[in-house]
Amino acid sequence: MRLTVQRSIPFPRISLSRLINYLTYIKDNGIVNINDLREAGLDFGKGKGDITRFFEKLGLVTVHGEAVSLTSRGEELVNGIKEHGVMAFHEYLLSELPQYRLLIDVLRDLGKAKEDDVLTELNRRIALESPAAWVNRVALRSMLGLLQDLGVVVKVNGAIAYVNNDFTDPLECLSRVSVQVNGQYLVGVRELGNCLGRVIDPSSLIECGVLITAPNNTLLRFSNMECVARLLRTYQVNVI
Repeated sequence: MRLTVQRSIPFPRISLSRLINYLTYIKDNGIVNINDLREAGLDFGKGKGDITRFFEKLGLVTVHGEAVSLTSRGEELVNGIKEHGVMAFHEYLLSELPQYRLLIDVLRDLGKAKEDDVLTELNRRIALESPAAWVNRVALRSMLGLLQDLGVVVKVNGAIAYVNNDFTDPLECLSRVSVQVNGQYLVGVRELGNCLGRVIDPSSLIECGVLITAPNNTLLRFSNMECVARLLRTYQVNVI
């Protein structure tokens, strides 16, 4: 059920982990009431809810009254995420959302560019497929936020840069994003996950260090990079 290019897309600005938690919650609980999703902090917005509406349009959930359940494609995606990691979600969006696919093409071709330039070029390419269609800035920022969570893009000095992390080794990422303090290393779990292109469960790393809770992030203090790298290679699928 690949979507066609539309005038805009109802892309919620929400973290990757929250989107995946929504799907896994329904996978674990079967048919779920819309109000239960709100109470669990997994959806928001009017009516069905922004995330439910988004996933329904993608063919991942079906809604009957106030009951929400995964479609067969939703089941397959959750299984794919568990088996292959969160990049399975990225691949699904690439195949189903033309705007998302075109954005990746734009970012890859530009390499590094300001948000205004990305938006202009994206809408130029969308117009070639459908003259009446466009992506607004809110939708663009939502997609860019998701791509940042996936580690597909990073922001460098106010510019958006495309990176390819398909073959990034955990040790390389640890060396890149860790800082050394008093003979030990400190790394933000979110930054480490962005570098690797997947969401990391902080608890999977406690064997090699100490977790420190910080505002909007969790830090890991450790002394042995090889130990942490080994855990990251072992636990390829760690979804928060």
